[in-house]
Amino acid sequence: MARKTTKQRNEELVKIGKKLRHYGLKLRLEPSVQQKQAIHQNIGNARFTFNFYLSEKREVYQLTKQTLTYNEFKKAFNGLKDHPYFSWLAKSDKFALECAMEQVDDAFNRFFKGQNKFPKFKSKHHSEQSYSTKETNGNIKLDVENQTVQLPKIGKVKARVSKKYRKLYLENGVDGKIKSATVKYHSSGHYSISLKMEKIIDLEDNPDFSIVPESQVIGLDLGLHHFLIDSNGKKIENPKFLTKSLKKLSKLQRRLKNKKIGSHNYKKLQKKVSKLHLNIANQRKDFLHQTSRKIVNENQVIILEDLNIKGMIKNKRLSRSIADVGWGKFKTFVTYKAEWENKKVVIIDRFFPSTKECNGCKEKNVLLSLSDRTWVCPNCGKEHDRDINAAANIKEEGIRIVKLELPMHFLPQELRSVPVS
Repeated sequence: MARKTTKQRNEELVKIGKKLRHYGLKLRLEPSVQQKQAIHQNIGNARFTFNFYLSEKREVYQLTKQTLTYNEFKKAFNGLKDHPYFSWLAKSDKFALECAMEQVDDAFNRFFKGQNKFPKFKSKHHSEQSYSTKETNGNIKLDVENQTVQLPKIGKVKARVSKKYRKLYLENGVDGKIKSATVKYHSSGHYSISLKMEKIIDLEDNPDFSIVPESQVIGLDLGLHHFLIDSNGKKIENPKFLTKSLKKLSKLQRRLKNKKIGSHNYKKLQKKVSKLHLNIANQRKDFLHQTSRKIVNENQVIILEDLNIKGMIKNKRLSRSIADVGWGKFKTFVTYKAEWENKKVVIIDRFFPSTKECNGCKEKNVLLSLSDRTWVCPNCGKEHDRDINAAANIKEEGIRIVKLELPMHFLPQELRSVPVS
């Protein structure tokens, strides 16, 4: 019997006023030498399975114009394990291999929906390697008291749980059921695990956001000089974690260039470079989490621009700065946190002229350049701070969209003739 999807389960739960909520619980692992070998065995076998299935799927389609299905490949692949040449496949967790096959199918589904590019083969030379496994009959367990995670084919692995969360979990228990786990190895030498947790929560009614006071609505303009400028005039500085570490990073990379590739000193220095990259990424993620949490806690409606990050990052002068600032991840963090709190995130159209439009008279200043940080409206003479004016316009546009999303009987009479786009 096919496993029910999250969508199907939610359709069943909504009848009793419930819904599913998924979240991740990430922990640092400290495996023993034998456990490290088992983890790398699973990673390698999962990568082989992914590449093998992708290769066969492409070849079958090229020869027959037919699609090789998951069940057909799985049946043939299970028989392959009995072959002496592929006996090493049996040493890994079988769910890790199944998850690798499912990832190929998911990659193709996303490709045909236009969500990503055509699937590529996995490489063992990437800085981060991982494999995923499923929870079945309690084969994945988190022991908070002893700080261990039990994994199939590996056993109990030492994990780090902070004192704060250890106390919380021991008093209240872990909130949710483990559904799957992803074990990751970073080239810096760090091992971690992400547990996918699932819990059933009450289905809440969506509040009427049109009556939310304007003090609880905020418009956000994201930038490079300042990370964020809100419609209240508050500016948050861009921490520029990568830029601040460039001097140290370039020094390490110059030293690495002079080492013999594959030597002990080369690997030792390479690990230092990886640790620095990981530290920069963790700093950025922590900043984005804290900033997004504060914004969601203080507001009911958050309004953001739909930025074309993929297009903007092609600008050679700004690409590193745009990659460093993390706009896309910030938008993701704000969106899921607002959804959890039953609050609303509004995304306005990327072609809305938030920067060039005067917040007073709504005149558009077509001559405004990127270097103009302040400007005077040629129509009404009002002086604007470029970013604060943009944030105020974003807020007004977001409020307009929220009102137009309401059913017609909730709209004021003067808005009922306005076309909803």
